[in-house]
Amino acid sequence: MTVGERIKKRRLELGLTQEELAKRLGYGKSAVCRLEKSANNITTDRISKCATALETTPAYLMGWTDLEGNEIPCSYIENDEELLTLFHSFNEEGQKRLLEYARDLSNIEGYLKN
Repeated sequence: MTVGERIKKRRLELGLTQEELAKRLGYGKSAVCRLEKSANNITTDRISKCATALETTPAYLMGWTDLEGNEIPCSYIENDEELLTLFHSFNEEGQKRLLEYARDLSNIEGYLKN
């Protein structure tokens, strides 16, 4: 489940419309729609703001814990750490190119999880 899917799931669990969530966040409805579709990279600030508005934690929205705060086993956390370390080792131009490459890969079905 993506971050966007978790945002939508939690919004529905709380019985909120996209408009109501947008109001809580100070965004327009279209921004909430984009968040739920994960069309944009979601910054840590936005994840934190969404977590507060959705009465949950950033860790839940990221898929690291369930709603009760119990850790969800992930075999790929080690890779996450390596990716972050590598990303931060690049200068601004390198980071920009890496993100562009990752976005390009995310548009190829064969590289996405089911």
